[in-house]
Order: sequence, then structure tokens, then C-alpha cells
Amino acid sequence: MRKVLVGLSLFAALGLQASDNIQVSMKDMRDGLVEVQDGFLYNNKDSILSGIEKITKANNVFHDEKSAASFLPQEKKKFSKIAYISTKNLNLYLETMKDYVKEGSIVNASDAYSGVVRSCTHCHAITRGW
Repeated sequence: MRKVLVGLSLFAALGLQASDNIQVSMKDMRDGLVEVQDGFLYNNKDSILSGIEKITKANNVFHDEKSAASFLPQEKKKFSKIAYISTKNLNLYLETMKDYVKEGSIVNASDAYSGVVRSCTHCHAITRGW
């Protein structure tokens, strides 16, 4: 009986850890988005690039379909492939935006930023049922 309780406690702790990780990652992504937005508003390329790095780092928790599924509620796990594709698209838009910022093409960088927001919204629409 004791082994069962220890096993259940460990399982619950792992579930809480996954929940904490997603909350931390989402906060870090939000913070990165704010930094990017401020960079555009105040003509600060370094802020844009720093925000891109924050978002990219936070998005790394979704490194494959299985990791994306681990953060989804049971009834949404069937959408893990779509959620993972959203995170891959997010990375592509972030890389594109970074390239445009480095070459000084801020209008194109802001277009790529729209893709970043679209990727986030797409995943949230799936996971939150919007």
C-alpha cells in the first residue's frame, strides 16, 4: 500500500511539474512578446532580438509532438500534432523576423511578427477551445 501511495504522489508531482512548466513557459513567451512589441514601438532592434530569443527559448519545451501532448488536457491530446505544428511555425516566424531585423527590414519583420502572433493564437484556439 505504501508503494502505491508513493507512486501516486510521484505521479501527481510530475503532473504538477508539467503544469508549472507550461505556466512558466507561457509567461516567458508573453514577456518576450512584450519586449518585441516595445522594440517595434521604440525603434530598438536589440529589444526585438532579445524578445525573439526569450520566445524561442520558452518555446523549446515543445520540442516534439509528445512533449506538446504532455501539456494538453486529456480531451485535447488528440490535437497534439496540430499544437506541435503551431510551435514549429512559431519558430520559423521567429527566425524570419530575426533575419529581417538584422538586415534592417523592419516592415518585413513586423509582418513576420504577425505570423508569430497567429501561431500563438492558433495553438491557444486549439488548447483553450476558443
